[in-house]
Amino acid sequence: MSLGIDIGKFKIKIVELVSIDGNVEIKQLGSIPVFEDLNKFDLEKISRSQLEACIYDLAQNLNINFKKAKNIVSGISGSMVDIREIATLDMPDKELSVSLELEAKKHIPLDGTDPIIDYHHLGVNSKEIDKINVLLTSTTKNIIQEHATMIKNSGFKPNIFDTDPIAISNNYQFNYELPEEGTDVILNIGNSTTNVIVWGKNCPFFARNIDISGNYFTAEIMRKFNIDYKSAEEMKLEKGIKVFEEESTEETTSIGISVEKRTPFNDFAEEIKRTLRFYMKNNNQAFFNNFYITGGSANLKGLKDFIAETLNVKVEILNPIKKLNCNEVVDDINQYSTAIGLALRGLEN
Repeated sequence: MSLGIDIGKFKIKIVELVSIDGNVEIKQLGSIPVFEDLNKFDLEKISRSQLEACIYDLAQNLNINFKKAKNIVSGISGSMVDIREIATLDMPDKELSVSLELEAKKHIPLDGTDPIIDYHHLGVNSKEIDKINVLLTSTTKNIIQEHATMIKNSGFKPNIFDTDPIAISNNYQFNYELPEEGTDVILNIGNSTTNVIVWGKNCPFFARNIDISGNYFTAEIMRKFNIDYKSAEEMKLEKGIKVFEEESTEETTSIGISVEKRTPFNDFAEEIKRTLRFYMKNNNQAFFNNFYITGGSANLKGLKDFIAETLNVKVEILNPIKKLNCNEVVDDINQYSTAIGLALRGLEN
C-alpha cells in the first residue's frame, strides 16, 4: 500500500493505492477544504498548524491508521523546489553528487541552509558522447525540515518527499506513453499555481510554475464585480470562462475603435505561450504533440476549448486513472492527479 498526500492551499487530498497481482487499485481517496468558510480564504494567511490539522482530520475521516501507514509520499510546493534536466560529464556517483550540488546552488532560494538534492539518470546525451542527461531536483535543508515537521505533526512518520511537477509526471508516465518525437505538454491547473510540464523521450524535461490559476481567476471576479470570495467562486464554477461576459466583451477607445476586452484567461494563455516560446528557444528541434490539462481547476467550463483555440492546439483532459482500477465514483478525479502521482511513487518504493 502507498499513501499520497497532496498539501494544496485550497484543499488537502489523500489517495491510498494498493498493488494486487500487478494491477494498481485506488483503495480510497478523499479531500478536505483548508478553509471551511470560503470567505476567510486567503493564501497569505494559511498557517502550517492549519495545514497540519487538515491533514490529520482528513486521515481520520478516511480511518487511516497512522502507526500502520507505510510508503507515505507527500508533496512539497513546486515554488520551493527547483526541477531541471541538465547535461553533465559522466562521472562516479560521489563526484556527480558534488557537481550537482554546486549546480543546485545557482537555482534554489537562498535561506542560509545547505542545498538538498536528488537526481535521476536519464541516459547518454545524444549530442555529446562524454555526457549524460540528469533530472536534478533541489531544495534547501530548511524547507525539508519544515515539511518533515508538518508531516510529523499531522500524525504521520515522514517518509518520501516529492514535488508536484514530478508527481504529475509520474501519473502521466503511468497512464500514457512519452512521444518518441517531439513533446507532450501537461498543464496542472491548481488553485494557487499552475505547473507547466514539457517532456518527450528525446526532448529535455522542463517544468515551470505559473502563478495564474484558480485563485487568480476568483480574485479577479471579486475585484470586477465587487463581491466576496465565496460568491466569486460560485460564479466562476457556474459560468466558467464566460463569467466576464456580464458586460460587453468589447470596449471603445477614445478614437472610436472597438477592441476586445482582456480577461484573466487571456493572461493565463499568454503565460503559457511565453513558457512554450522559452522552451522552443532552448530546444529548437522540439515540437509539441498533445496538450493535457489536469488539476482542480482543469474542468472549469470552457477552459479546455479556450486554451485549444487561443494556442491553436488540440487539448484533452488528462485521465489520471486511465490504467488504474477505481471502484469509487468521483465527481472530479482530476483534483486527485497529484496525490495519485505521489502514491504511485510510494508503490515503486
